[in-house]
Amino acid sequence: MATLLLFAAALVAWTGCSTGQQEYLATIGEWDFHKVPTVGPMTNTNVQAACAAAGMWNPCSYTGHGACGHGRTDCVSFDGGSASCRTLNVISDLLCGTTEAHTCKPLDDTFVYSPGWQSDDSAFGLDYDTGHWGMTGADYTDKYALCASHQEHLTTWDGWAFFKIRALGTMLNANIQATCERAGMSYPCWYTGHDPCVQHYYYSDNCIKFDHAGGSCETTTALAGQLCRTATDYYCMALNYTFVYSPNHAYSQGIRYGSYSNLRGDSYKDMYALCAARQCQISPCVHGTCVHGVKNYTCLCDVDWTGEHCDEVIDSCASNPCLSGGTCMDEVGGYSCVCHPHTTGKNCETVLHIDKCYRFSNDSLTYQEASAVCNSIGGHLADIKDSGDQQLLASYIQVGHDVSTWISASTSVSPFGLCDCTDNTPLSATAPWMQRSTKIDVCVLLDSSVGYLGTYQSCNDQHQYVCETNVTSCQPDVCQNGGVCSSCFDGSSVFCTCPQGHTGTFCETADLCDPNPCPFDWTCVGQTGGFHCAVPSAVRATKCWLLHRVLLRSRLELQGGWNSWVLLHPWLTYDHASSQSSIGFISNKRLPPHILP
Repeated sequence: MATLLLFAAALVAWTGCSTGQQEYLATIGEWDFHKVPTVGPMTNTNVQAACAAAGMWNPCSYTGHGACGHGRTDCVSFDGGSASCRTLNVISDLLCGTTEAHTCKPLDDTFVYSPGWQSDDSAFGLDYDTGHWGMTGADYTDKYALCASHQEHLTTWDGWAFFKIRALGTMLNANIQATCERAGMSYPCWYTGHDPCVQHYYYSDNCIKFDHAGGSCETTTALAGQLCRTATDYYCMALNYTFVYSPNHAYSQGIRYGSYSNLRGDSYKDMYALCAARQCQISPCVHGTCVHGVKNYTCLCDVDWTGEHCDEVIDSCASNPCLSGGTCMDEVGGYSCVCHPHTTGKNCETVLHIDKCYRFSNDSLTYQEASAVCNSIGGHLADIKDSGDQQLLASYIQVGHDVSTWISASTSVSPFGLCDCTDNTPLSATAPWMQRSTKIDVCVLLDSSVGYLGTYQSCNDQHQYVCETNVTSCQPDVCQNGGVCSSCFDGSSVFCTCPQGHTGTFCETADLCDPNPCPFDWTCVGQTGGFHCAVPSAVRATKCWLLHRVLLRSRLELQGGWNSWVLLHPWLTYDHASSQSSIGFISNKRLPPHILP
């Protein structure tokens, strides 16, 4: 993808049939597809000329691959997979997830070369706005031609980014020069131009100069060393059929893999031209900024992107940062956690359970350090008094992370009687083969390796931990609409237990679906200004269920307070595309019912 976007970044001006700037669409196989603005009628002749003027190729209406062959040498061929044989449909499937190309907005007003389709030389087009598929190009003007190009970034060396670009026509020097300039690039000569490689026979001042690194003066040999770690250019596959400007001839010279002899450009057509752009002039950084270096470049990636060319997405949720069963949402610049009821915090790390709060850590500390942290936020390491407490904490830890955590239990073991031996005699720490110690501290860990049972561990080990505190009333009370406010950890965490009919962090949102107002326990779906009741398919099939007025129990906010009983006016909707029906209710306006077909 990096290579493709590089080409789209080049600013290209066209004359004749084309005007404006090309628009990159997609890449399939080795071909980059573009929309090229075209002046005049959208005939095949004009579409072909527009692509040629932009230094591109023209695809046909069929992909030309396998069973989708078009049998033409003036069109590109590519493997469109099993989606469709039609070029526009294949691109649409990639861009918009559908083979109905006339429903894919990026392809609006695009025409593809289709010789023989119409007697008036019309190209084949489509229009997104009207949904028209098969527009006859002779009847339309100033639309877009579908064109294809192929360029590949080879390497960056001594301040230059080298590319090979698929040229159109005979590989003469003039064509090499024109191909590179259309892409907004310069071009190298057969020699690098770096002293002493400046012989007039192989180098011209209109070519770029770059360091050959003390090796051969030949450009292709210098690049082969960078690309393929070889001093033999015809053993570097990346340079296969790549042609270089050769000032001592009218034709360029090229490389064929495995062939000792150079290729004469006047004997070859439609091959690759070797071009070059100043380092970062055409940035290889897909989602980042290119920074010049002494011999190479560096990509400074945008937020959420990584990789050498900033083409790999950073998944902020990959580390599973949300605890207590929270759902991680990847966002620009980070993530957010959607917490379950009675859990809160950036990572859903604080849990309300009846009259206590628990806070689960994301860091690892010794027992003493963990205890100090819990004390500093108005709590203490979690107490476990019975198996019910153990199972409760284990359930929250398992939902979040597979980690072990400190709890409050600890002990100092006497040096006399550490344990019983197999013959039931006590083992003493004063035995001559035991290290001397006045006492040994051991602490209790909810150990994930044994199903979160408590195990004794050295208190100096580092593990995650759970803090606990009692629930207190809120000062001030931040809950709305009668919600019950609970506070813990010195007021740093607040929970609102909402009454029926309200939801939200502070019970600020009216929930017209709570309790469910729909008849026959149909599913209620809230929406702006009201709600709708999804009608089961078995009921919808009878076509006998239309309601004209329904008295339902609902909650609607009125200026003077809450009114539990109101008369609501129903309407029926039927979606032909999905064959779905629903009945809805609005509190302040009456809508006429629609009759089910």
